[in-house]
Amino acid sequence: MGEILAQPAEFACGRGGLIMGFFIPRRERFRIVFSGIGKSAVIYPSTLLVALGSGMLNLGLIFFMRDVYGASPGLIGWFMSFGTLVYVAGCIFLGPLFDRYKPRYLMIGATAGSALFLVLLHVFRFLPLTFLFFGLQQLSVSFFWPPVMGWLSQNMEGKTLNKAMSRFNLSWSFGLLISPSLAGFLSERNPALPVSGAIILFAGTLLLITGAALAVPAISRNISGGKITATDTGEKPEDSSTPLRFSAWIGLFAGFIVTGMIITVFPLFARDTLLLSKSMVGNLLSLRVFARIIGFFLLGRLSFWHFRGRYQVASIGSLMILMLLMTRVQTTAFFALLIAVASMSNAFNYANSMFHSVAGSSRRAGRLAIHESLLAGGYIVGSAAGGTLYQHYSFMSVVVFCAASCGAAMIAQVVFLVRIRKR
Repeated sequence: MGEILAQPAEFACGRGGLIMGFFIPRRERFRIVFSGIGKSAVIYPSTLLVALGSGMLNLGLIFFMRDVYGASPGLIGWFMSFGTLVYVAGCIFLGPLFDRYKPRYLMIGATAGSALFLVLLHVFRFLPLTFLFFGLQQLSVSFFWPPVMGWLSQNMEGKTLNKAMSRFNLSWSFGLLISPSLAGFLSERNPALPVSGAIILFAGTLLLITGAALAVPAISRNISGGKITATDTGEKPEDSSTPLRFSAWIGLFAGFIVTGMIITVFPLFARDTLLLSKSMVGNLLSLRVFARIIGFFLLGRLSFWHFRGRYQVASIGSLMILMLLMTRVQTTAFFALLIAVASMSNAFNYANSMFHSVAGSSRRAGRLAIHESLLAGGYIVGSAAGGTLYQHYSFMSVVVFCAASCGAAMIAQVVFLVRIRKR
């Protein structure tokens, strides 16, 4: 029956169906055609497009601030941190909405708001307004990621959950793979072009989600994305969350301090000291994403790390060692290698936090809002503190700060894991 319904109306009606098809309302014909499509057909493409737009914006705005306003590294770091801080506030204070409203509505609002505020940022070239519109765009994005992740993980556990999360991580990572190179290429021609590209991508995603919400029955019937209710499962939900999410969150926060440094401070260092072109900087950041894609691909096919805290400690410890090695780096090739390996380690921190946030949880979008808040919080620290240290001291001082942050996180994880084992 499902195969029949997935066919166009004129064929699904059997012999003479072409004539009967004329008597079926146009909207119903669309619903019959798209009845075999599930939520993944909307989630994966939309996350790829939003990640591509966000990645172009992140690097493009660094060059935009430097070339248009002549901003210092410290100001650029605080600018990127401000946007991320607004994103964190949205995830924390608006988190209860994510479990209450249907994800498609939140995703439509997020992409529409992002496109609108980026248009205003592009048109009004005044530094305080640039801060304002970037903050509002980041607030809009906070309505996208937690709901879409909660929607994807709905009613999944164990290996099925891990595979779904792996495909999701690969989707947005592929978007980020080409975005730095594209942003660097466009910035060399005009510093405002990456912003224009991001506007087009967010607007395209808005059309995709809106069209799916109107035409695809599986999308239009879907309930709230991250909350498991009696309607979903037929019985009262029980929360059986794992405490390992707390140690995973510690590793996530520290890991994204490193990510904030690499995304925000390293491009300035690469331009000022390594004398690399904008395109080459973009290519190095794309290499970082490619390494993370490999990490996500492997983690999606392995389950040895599920519910085992020692691997969380090993991951953040390896990241600390990589940061210490970076203090001895003198060549671009060695920087590229260490950044790539660090990105694979951070892929594990991200996947670990995401998996243990939702495993056994009955309020998944809310938990994933915490996940997003912590990674964004780490990014804020890495961007703001890293930009300030780089401006007043050196890039090596930034790397040492990242290594110390990872070391402190590793100690906190060990203490936490010992305590829960004693219990």
